[in-house]
Amino acid sequence: MTAGTSLREVSRRAVQSRIARTAESLFVAKGFEETTVDEIAAAVGMSQRSFFRYFASKDEVVLDSLERLGEDLAERLASRPPGEPEWDSLRRAFDPVVERFGDPVSREHDAAIQRIIDGSPRLLASYLCRLELLQRMLTEALLERAGEDADPVVLRAMVGGAFACLHASAFPTLGDPEAFEPCLDRTMAALRPGAAR
Repeated sequence: MTAGTSLREVSRRAVQSRIARTAESLFVAKGFEETTVDEIAAAVGMSQRSFFRYFASKDEVVLDSLERLGEDLAERLASRPPGEPEWDSLRRAFDPVVERFGDPVSREHDAAIQRIIDGSPRLLASYLCRLELLQRMLTEALLERAGEDADPVVLRAMVGGAFACLHASAFPTLGDPEAFEPCLDRTMAALRPGAAR
């Protein structure tokens, strides 16, 4: 990738982020279904046509935060030491979630977006599909790192189990964000696979 391409991508991501933040504010204030693409574009200061250069639909805007989180998780996983047990690498890959949960602004933002997703069967279906793709992506990263002897079914189940721990830890600690990380650590320790290297 050339420096110019990288700079263009950084610029594109910055505009996408600005659109997403503006749209999310409108969704929270007015409701997802009631907010139009024209209103989002006008609030950002661009045309509807320009909006569609960055997002295929307003559904994509809502799911953008999951996309970015997925990139963060994949980067964290890729940065883990090669000999580290997969389960430990997955726990460390969840650090961006722990960080967001600990920040009041991020936590409230994520909760508002989750309420929008939960309130729309269409968005929820898309969210679950993306979550599945994210888990596949992390499984592929573990497979590449593990080499030929790795069992793809076991690694896929391990990734699914780690995400189950993440979700199970989030709900009981919503009112006490400081409890989230210890709860996640406790849950992942309790469910640590015997096959984890």
